[in-house]
Amino acid sequence: MEIIKRILAGRWLLHAMVSREIKSRYSGSLLGIFWLFFAPVLMILTYSLVFADLMKSRLPGINSHYAYTMYLTSGMLVWQYFSEIIAKGKLFLVENAGLLRKNKISKIIPLLSVVVIALVNSLVLAGFYFIFLIILGSFSFEIIAVYILQIAVITLFAFSLSGLLALAHAYIRDVGQFVDAIMQLLFWATPIVYAPQILPTWAANYIYLNPVYWVSQLGQQVILGWPIAWNWLFYALILSVTLFLIFYIFYSKNIQKIMDDL
Repeated sequence: MEIIKRILAGRWLLHAMVSREIKSRYSGSLLGIFWLFFAPVLMILTYSLVFADLMKSRLPGINSHYAYTMYLTSGMLVWQYFSEIIAKGKLFLVENAGLLRKNKISKIIPLLSVVVIALVNSLVLAGFYFIFLIILGSFSFEIIAVYILQIAVITLFAFSLSGLLALAHAYIRDVGQFVDAIMQLLFWATPIVYAPQILPTWAANYIYLNPVYWVSQLGQQVILGWPIAWNWLFYALILSVTLFLIFYIFYSKNIQKIMDDL
């Protein structure tokens, strides 16, 4: 495919954009890249202290002191990765218009750089989460296998969705603000800081309209020993592939016109 050839031809730009972004985040900082590791450790410790110790949060039917912390952190692994790709990916055409016009390479490379950077952050957080589980004696290789499947599916979903949003944002700048507001609502509509069992029946039925939950629930289920809803992961995969095909069609037909208009 032509798009694959152009991506490979522009891999130097992908490497440069990822390196520049990571370096710029920590340039001038005394601790430098240490902050990349400090943030996830602080997040896990904060959740453990606030929710497990201070608020005494517990999951229905589970007596483990840190079960809620594991549940919440597992959900955040998927949510933070997804939300970072959407937040930055929807802007990739507008923010990189000048660069993309000057280079005869695939215009999708800035979006790929967003995904790679988000993946690095997610892997760092996952690494500390796995260490946390090892300390608690709750680690298993099944958890890693499920995490890999989650990341694979949510990557395709977030990439395709953010690409479609970027195409729309190039024409209607209100799309960016609208998506930011929707993401706030979507976070609370995803059972991450609460368990779905506490919801009233009418509300519990609606959470399955949320594709992010189709993916995020698997990590929570495997860590707590609940039955794993593999069927919802399959539905998420089908939706992601469909979105990708829609994005590819719209991207192929409209990217040159968008570049001319920007």
